[in-house]
Amino acid sequence: MVCGLTEKEDKGYVPKTTKGVNVSRIDKYGPVTGGFRAPLNAAWNATSGPSGVSDLNRVIVVALNGSGKLIKATTAVGAVGVVCLPSAKDAGAPVDVMTNGEIVELDLNDLQAATAPVAGTKYYLDTTAGRLTATAPVAGTNASYVGTTVEASRLVVRFGSFQG
Repeated sequence: MVCGLTEKEDKGYVPKTTKGVNVSRIDKYGPVTGGFRAPLNAAWNATSGPSGVSDLNRVIVVALNGSGKLIKATTAVGAVGVVCLPSAKDAGAPVDVMTNGEIVELDLNDLQAATAPVAGTKYYLDTTAGRLTATAPVAGTNASYVGTTVEASRLVVRFGSFQG
């Protein structure tokens, strides 16, 4: 005991898990400067993702529809940021959309190709499911840059659109 405090063994970074499975989660986010809030167009839950993969605790690129509600991005032109929701939300529920921040515990379920993320890799929108891809856009096409991994499981989000 030191200064009345009990010493604890330092175990380093220990990822939080749900039922033994790693899940992505927001680590650093400034609600004033790191994004904005918008309502969901449809319910967001464990069964709203592609076959066999939940949308909860996953990094999903989103867009705004003509009603100002969030949908999964299917084009780079409409993409506005990412969401990583830890729990189910009903249609119309307001959620935070990250444009600038950090997400930890990134894993293969966040990537469209289901490959493990690699440190130092730039990630972009894969329009097939609103997930991430490391494949750089073809020259002359519109694209959405999501961010770069500082560590294999830590994504620094600096969302933006550009032409490849």
